[in-house]
Amino acid sequence: MRLTISGLGAWPGDDALAAHQAVLGVLADAPSGIDGLPHLAVLPARGPWAAPIGRTLAMLESMPATLEPHGWRLASAPSGELERAGRTLRADVESYALAAAGHDGVAAVPVLGPLSLAASLWLPVGERVAADPTAVADLAGSLALGVARHLEDVAAATQRPVVLGRSRGDAHDDGAAADASTPAATIAGPVLLHEPLLGDVLAGRVSRFTGAGRLRPLDVGPVTEMLRSLVAAWAPHPCVVVVLPDAAALRVAAAAGPAAVALDVTQLDAAGWEALAEVVESGVGVWATSVPHRVPGGRGDPVAAARGVLDPWRSIGLGTESGELTLTARPGLGTLAPSEATASLRDTAQAALALAELLA
Repeated sequence: MRLTISGLGAWPGDDALAAHQAVLGVLADAPSGIDGLPHLAVLPARGPWAAPIGRTLAMLESMPATLEPHGWRLASAPSGELERAGRTLRADVESYALAAAGHDGVAAVPVLGPLSLAASLWLPVGERVAADPTAVADLAGSLALGVARHLEDVAAATQRPVVLGRSRGDAHDDGAAADASTPAATIAGPVLLHEPLLGDVLAGRVSRFTGAGRLRPLDVGPVTEMLRSLVAAWAPHPCVVVVLPDAAALRVAAAAGPAAVALDVTQLDAAGWEALAEVVESGVGVWATSVPHRVPGGRGDPVAAARGVLDPWRSIGLGTESGELTLTARPGLGTLAPSEATASLRDTAQAALALAELLA
């Protein structure tokens, strides 16, 4: 089994350059035998324009929004807050490029998914976007175009080849050494499509504007097709759908055909592990977002972290002779101190080494 270490995007503090230097310091220098995949950092502590919702709104194509006391709302014209979100996003890309100078690998790009965005964003008048299936579809279409442009911006800033719209076999830049046998994943970093509210949208757990009652659940079929369209729109960039440990959300995410699904497997119940087994057997990869955070004064336990993934994996009959598995720290690194977040990344690297030894 091929092992990779990465992260989900969130990072503490307000210094994007320092954040990217910390991320690259661990993930671009992975231990021998372990692959490392750095990522662009999301620093929500700087304000709503830098948090996942505002950051993703800044990527949307022709869909302006404004920030109101109760949250972000679609609008007829972009607000000053949205323009600030756009400036922050561009500055973050530049800071990653500066920190990554000399690094020839790709970066994972975190984005809030259309269902979670629709459950968090308000229509110009009235309810959440998730209340209107047509508005949700429009949001997904805008996201497809906007993220494609963002991926091109990241590629340009890091002097990587722009590969959107090309097949996996012909992704290369003019005059580059890559040929038709070059895997797309080596020149096209993955999109980390965060869908923490996917389970709520499917189960009808999203609250109404008044707080009284819940929105009707969205149908599984259209939701799956929506996610599948995004996976196709960003090819050959692989798409990793990040969900909470919810069996229904996991199945829908996997049915969309991403390269992988990401979730904290240590929080799965029996039904969740059964769903995960189906996902693995279908050929979709897994990111186990399961390495515990480093606490102040604490020490990591790499063997325990590795066994927390491997033991239940084997107990349900999943093989370890082939395939790929990516390890990350648990979600929520943005709530830690920067030193604790960095230590958690190092613990992830050590957990991957421990897992490799257990697999040997």
